[in-house]
Amino acid sequence: MRNYYLLLFFWCLHILSTPKLHHKIFPKTIIVRRSLIKKIVIVKFLSNTYGTRKMFVKRKSNFKFIIITLLIVIIEIVLGYYFRPISEKISGSKNRIRISAGIVPHHLLAKNIIENFFRYISSKDEPEVIVLLSPDHFKVGSIVGDFFITLEPQTLEFYGMKIDRPLIKNLYFENNIFFSNSSIKLDHGIINLMPFIKKYFPNSKVVPFIIPSSISKKAVDQFVISLNRFAPKKTIVIASVDFSHYLPVPAARFHDVKSIRTIINFEKENFEKLDVDSWQALYIARAFAHKMKMESPKLIAYANSHDITKNSISKEVTSYFSVVFEKETQNKERANRFEGKTILFVGNIILDKSIKHMTQKNSVFYPFEKIKQFLKGIDLLVGNLEGVIVENPEKFDNHSLKYVLPPEIVKAFSHTNFNLFSLSNKHAFDMGETGLEQTKKFLTKANINFVGHPNECNKNSKFEKNEIIILSFKKTSFSNCSDKEIINHIKTVRALNIKKFIIVLLHWDEEYQSKNFLLQQKLAHQIIDSGADLIISFGIPIVQKIEEYKRKLIFYSLGNFIFGQHFSKETSQTLAIGLEIYSQEVIFRLFPIKNQLGQPFLMDRKEANLFLEKLAEKSSNSLSDKIKSGIIVIKR
Repeated sequence: MRNYYLLLFFWCLHILSTPKLHHKIFPKTIIVRRSLIKKIVIVKFLSNTYGTRKMFVKRKSNFKFIIITLLIVIIEIVLGYYFRPISEKISGSKNRIRISAGIVPHHLLAKNIIENFFRYISSKDEPEVIVLLSPDHFKVGSIVGDFFITLEPQTLEFYGMKIDRPLIKNLYFENNIFFSNSSIKLDHGIINLMPFIKKYFPNSKVVPFIIPSSISKKAVDQFVISLNRFAPKKTIVIASVDFSHYLPVPAARFHDVKSIRTIINFEKENFEKLDVDSWQALYIARAFAHKMKMESPKLIAYANSHDITKNSISKEVTSYFSVVFEKETQNKERANRFEGKTILFVGNIILDKSIKHMTQKNSVFYPFEKIKQFLKGIDLLVGNLEGVIVENPEKFDNHSLKYVLPPEIVKAFSHTNFNLFSLSNKHAFDMGETGLEQTKKFLTKANINFVGHPNECNKNSKFEKNEIIILSFKKTSFSNCSDKEIINHIKTVRALNIKKFIIVLLHWDEEYQSKNFLLQQKLAHQIIDSGADLIISFGIPIVQKIEEYKRKLIFYSLGNFIFGQHFSKETSQTLAIGLEIYSQEVIFRLFPIKNQLGQPFLMDRKEANLFLEKLAEKSSNSLSDKIKSGIIVIKR
């Protein structure tokens, strides 16, 4: 019985002294544990003693051996937990690095940006270890699963540089890691940067990782904890990432506003929705800088492939953003340009009739297939949802004016990043109060917000986020909202929110009119006079003019974003409005969109220019040149 107690003791001791049981992987390894409590080298003697336990049991010196081993563990814990500040003080600043992390592109088109990035780091210090994080360009993760992919632990060199093998082994203890030298050697997110790393840091060790897109937030959080625990103090974590792919220049720059702000300000909740090729790599690098308390940003470069090539023919670009995080410096990059909030407004969304037939034939994602990339990477994506979502939708004939959708459509809304719908329209009440409540239930379940009510003026009329307030009203011939009620409501909201940006959504019902009516203009002016900063109008299937009134903008109609009737050119065109809201100004980006077979997509440059020219002709004269350029800047 005494022997069994002894074996149990050895097993418990093994658990205490090992981050994770991996004796089958590293049976005879001595590991220097580099975390805060691991200043003492502990020999992992138990990993190779399972075959010789009887020898230990029979020895007469068992008691002394247990006491000595236990003392070693206790000393390590005491030194680690209670004398950590002293040990760090003794180590001195020479063992620390001024830079903790950075972000750099991997396209060689941006080689000057890459060069300047590594040159800047080398001017500050030379890291002992460089942890390089790359997207999974060749989808290795789809084969091996949700594993971080790196070099095999026995690898000595990579591109002529030494590997930090102990770090790889220690990270393996606490994370799901798959070893594949061939995958690492093929991925350009890594190999494109290795010549620069070798040039500027020939004496550093490297630890490259490929991060599959399926890796979860929980997994990356654990990876950051492990890095902070095991990495040497002179470690730099570099995310090899490109931004905003497959978009024209204005759309790419619009997306980059949120990406750059999220990175600089470390907005943890936003990383997963960025338009980048690996949000996980960005998050790990930025979180590591935060944990190291070295997160003062130094901007190296921000450009896109068009800026570099000057190719006017190029329809799609890739954005390059490079930044280094270091100890607090006098040159602070935290400026107003990193505070911008982004909102994208699209027009009427009507998914019944012919669109419903196309979704049944293809999938619920069909209407968004050509536009989904454009809808990524935005703080708030707002549309006017015409229709109801119910559990068992009735079948109506093609002549019916009721728009009823199945619950599956919500998957498409979530997939394309919609997070706010206006319900201030007549079709939101097509199935009465029951249909409206079911619609709200399905949207809420998918974490999609809604604002406005089809019949009541003040019910659900307000949505607020990030110092931005959105109010929604239906103003039609059958509306229960009077002009006075709308104006009084806006005055009340403004009085309670002096500094906030107030956007009013209006739903008109004068369909197929290319010009707004004087009564609409009168109400719009009164709404601005009451305290609104912006008016966006829905309901009318044709894009109408943009008016500037008292340095505020009024969009009288965005047209139909998704709609099945394309009997004219005007009903097949729509306008999306991108807002960048700053403390001193608001930037409006105009995105002309074409709809074909129920699928919206961005117009090419030539067609977009013609669209904007016609829009400028019927809009305020003061906005003419700005509308033609596609950008309107309004001071707050």
